[in-house]
Amino acid sequence: MPRPSMAAQRKEEILDALEVCILKVGVDSTSLDAIADQAKMKRSILRHYIGNRDDIICALSERWRVLYSEQWQQTLSWLPEHNRLPALLDILFGPRSTEYIQSSQISDALFQQAKRLPGVKQHQVASMKEFKQIVQHELERAHPNASEQQITVVAAGFLSCYLHAESLIPLGMESDIRQQRLICETLLQSL
Repeated sequence: MPRPSMAAQRKEEILDALEVCILKVGVDSTSLDAIADQAKMKRSILRHYIGNRDDIICALSERWRVLYSEQWQQTLSWLPEHNRLPALLDILFGPRSTEYIQSSQISDALFQQAKRLPGVKQHQVASMKEFKQIVQHELERAHPNASEQQITVVAAGFLSCYLHAESLIPLGMESDIRQQRLICETLLQSL
């Protein structure tokens, strides 16, 4: 009887190791050797299952793109039938756990890699488009008489405020994060 393939498990272990390395020293200071040490594997195993350092970063980016999409679907299922936009703002700009802050650090590290890795850029663009489309849909649902242009502009404002708030998380600037929510509430009043 043939042994089951370890490829999926090994890939996840490698990506988990890269996440730990990013949190410890950042993505730029993470070498293939560091990933291998963290994963308790030889470099050749990393190369066999995923590839070089950039391939591993791209694989992590793809993992996060899928995770974001799954989180959006979960978020949408949590929203109440009525008053969905205030609940969405609570989720987007609410208190952050330590786990969330760490996730934000990994996400930011991947975002920075989009400048040099086309695969990561593609994942980041897809995530941004999905964010904007979901918010546009929620805005259309809540404000059916608003023009397409108004909806598009407000959705872009939500995305901008969210990204700005995410950049403030590592700085501990909670009052500024709350201001981003207030900006979104003001944008909603324009519809």
